[in-house]
Amino acid sequence: MRIWFNRGFSLASISQAMMAAEPGLDVYASVAKGMPRHAGPVETWIEPDVDTVGYVAWVRSQVEAHGIDILIPTHYRNALRDADLPCRVEFPAGRRALKLLEDKYRFAEDLRDTEFHLDTVLIRSSDELAAALAGVGDRWGSDAVPCVKPRNGVNGFGFWKLTRDKPMRHLENPDGREIHQDLYLAALRLEEKRKPIRDMVLMDFLPGPEVSFDILAEEGRMLRYAARTKLHTGRQRIQTTHPLSDYARQLVERFTLHGTVNIQFRKHRDGSWKVLEINARPAGGVVYAEAVGAGILAGWAGLLTGRMTADEVTGTMIDTEVGFETMVR
Repeated sequence: MRIWFNRGFSLASISQAMMAAEPGLDVYASVAKGMPRHAGPVETWIEPDVDTVGYVAWVRSQVEAHGIDILIPTHYRNALRDADLPCRVEFPAGRRALKLLEDKYRFAEDLRDTEFHLDTVLIRSSDELAAALAGVGDRWGSDAVPCVKPRNGVNGFGFWKLTRDKPMRHLENPDGREIHQDLYLAALRLEEKRKPIRDMVLMDFLPGPEVSFDILAEEGRMLRYAARTKLHTGRQRIQTTHPLSDYARQLVERFTLHGTVNIQFRKHRDGSWKVLEINARPAGGVVYAEAVGAGILAGWAGLLTGRMTADEVTGTMIDTEVGFETMVR
């Protein structure tokens, strides 16, 4: 069987894990022009720079030429959902759910009835941000640290903590993602002179720790999960039994999640846990859990190929810490 991921994240290691677990499975990948290609998939294709119609036509030609059985898209999802393709197309949720999950403000608003809801403010201009920052103390408390990120976006792009001290902080340590509020506002106002800014969201920064749930689901039923807690040592604790699993299960059911997805929680100053976002795709870190026997990618591969049913998905019980090494080849 042949599976194609278009524009996923960490596809090399995910492809390797799935093919290692499922004999006879070939995994292909495609990336945007200029993006790196890593060994792992059987083949990695460079996607053409074309409009939606052209992209769908290219996908159809690739499916036919390479005998693809299942397409799992993260790019042009709506267009590919509507296209009449000669293969099965798998989606992690329905059309409306995916649209909501991709919108950080709508996602937060939808969860107002839950105890793990994270209060989120929609920002559409520099004036709105200035007004919201002035009310942070009343809204979240005097020790709150506000942070912003794009309303739509992935991988933490555009995230900044807005501070009141050290105006040179963002230049001395750009990787810290911290900038003085006045400087951020000034930059935003300069940008508005050129064009309207993109919508963003303002939230109370949570001190953590952060727990990332890698989940295998089938039509809203959580089959298997591994919770990865990011430790201050740079290591991660991986557990297949975790106190937040009920929250994760509620979200899987609420949005009828399907396949391998990722849910991120972070701890509030008051000790409660808040959901940050749902990534409707496998996170790159799922391979760490897979390496110690979580069985999420192996189970997914088995379900996709039809070799196993949802009731047959198994994995090792895990409670361990893992570290990481970087190797330049």
